[in-house]
Amino acid sequence: MNVIDSLFWRVVDELRQKGYEMIQSPYPENEIFFEAPRNSGYDLIRLYRKDVNFRQEIVRDIEEQSYRVNQLREAMRKRSLHLLQLQFTADDPVDDWEDLNGQPQKQQKVTVTTVLLNADTLQHSVNELQKWLNTSLTVNVEEARRDTAEDVMKLKTNVLQAFDDQEKQREQERAVFQNGRPIFTYLLIAVQVVMFLLLELSGGSTNTATLTAFGAKNNVLILNGEWWRLITPMFLHIGLTHLLFNTFALWSVGAAVERIYGSTRFLLIYFISGIFGSIASFVFNTAIAAGASGAIFGCLGALLYLAISNRKLFFRTMGTNIIVIILINLGIGFTVSGIDNAGHLGGLVGGFLAALAVRLPKQVQAVKMLLASVVLLLIGGFGLYTGFHSDDQKEAAAASEAARLFDEKNYSEASQRLEEYVHQEDASAEALHLYALSEAQLGHLDKAIQFLQKSLEKDPDDLNKLYHLSLLYVEKGETAKAEPLIEKGLNEDPQNDQFLKLNQYIENTQTR
Repeated sequence: MNVIDSLFWRVVDELRQKGYEMIQSPYPENEIFFEAPRNSGYDLIRLYRKDVNFRQEIVRDIEEQSYRVNQLREAMRKRSLHLLQLQFTADDPVDDWEDLNGQPQKQQKVTVTTVLLNADTLQHSVNELQKWLNTSLTVNVEEARRDTAEDVMKLKTNVLQAFDDQEKQREQERAVFQNGRPIFTYLLIAVQVVMFLLLELSGGSTNTATLTAFGAKNNVLILNGEWWRLITPMFLHIGLTHLLFNTFALWSVGAAVERIYGSTRFLLIYFISGIFGSIASFVFNTAIAAGASGAIFGCLGALLYLAISNRKLFFRTMGTNIIVIILINLGIGFTVSGIDNAGHLGGLVGGFLAALAVRLPKQVQAVKMLLASVVLLLIGGFGLYTGFHSDDQKEAAAASEAARLFDEKNYSEASQRLEEYVHQEDASAEALHLYALSEAQLGHLDKAIQFLQKSLEKDPDDLNKLYHLSLLYVEKGETAKAEPLIEKGLNEDPQNDQFLKLNQYIENTQTR
């Protein structure tokens, strides 16, 4: 008896050490359920220590386990479950039973495969175990033979204690995810949906004017004092796809953060992250922007904080998934145009720092929280200072404002808005281009040509600038200067309608 008992507990202990997850407490103590690894071909593994004398006992046990596993399947909402049960017995049954050994027995949507392991052929039993579990075992058969009843009891006690410790650890892990209910997550989702509908009813969520009117990030308006545009963009979304993607992300990631940190801390993390994302976008992205992506990346940053506060919990529960999600999103951001990567990264940093500042519940450390808050304010303040005092930012804002004035056919004010920037050595190609077009509309063709040439020097591959310069030469009657530019444009794009029409115009003029 000691031999088979020792083998049973040695196998249980080795599977535990290999990372097999126990799915119920080992009581009664002669029955242990493990979740099967993916490469095993099974869903559950049951190790059962009971002597079997007759075939009918095996049949009855298969029926009982089929019923139990089917109940579990229904609770788990699984389509099917396959149980491998390894029964440790001192002796084989006295009647015929071999046709049941290792043969899958299917009842409804549950399959039970029973394998008997006995004390007479220990090494063979270990080899069978390795085959059925699809893993290597280091169980020492000779030591199992030498174990006394006292040795077996000590081994059993140690294994059961390890299971108790594992269960306590699980309870602590579950407690981490029970600090709040995702009430505000769902409320924020509702607000996002309502705001999207309002945008659609007011001119469209992809309409720049509508987005600006509802509070999208607009650098020019922020520079003019509309600071609240660092907050409002996180409630707006540009198009249905943008809304659906961020809503799903908030529902999954945001809910996890609210459960872990509690509702109050979640709100702080969410809004700080959103503001940090807007600040980063304000500094590095001149385009109009909107979306909750910065705040959602902040939630990912808050989850990364778990890697510091509880590294084992983080990697055991969600760590790999969170890192993969971050890398995928950043990868998409750097490969797909039109995505505000600055806002994403700013939100990620803001969320991580906010989590450092608010800490997890029951982890209140006043000094560290104060230091993290100071760092948070310093970085945020530095970002705002940079945004409001950057020459590039001011020029970009001026260019944006000038573009609006140009579209409104207010060419004189558009030109004046860019005047102080276009004479600088580091003036951008876009500012020079817009200034030249404004001057051309005012009739200052020589001046327009001069600044278009400067713009092309900075951006020689832009066919739009090349066309405008060609057009100005034609308007001045200097077709000889326009022709090589038109030829270059057609070499780059033979089907370009603008260059083709301009070339045809020159040919028609010359044949008159």
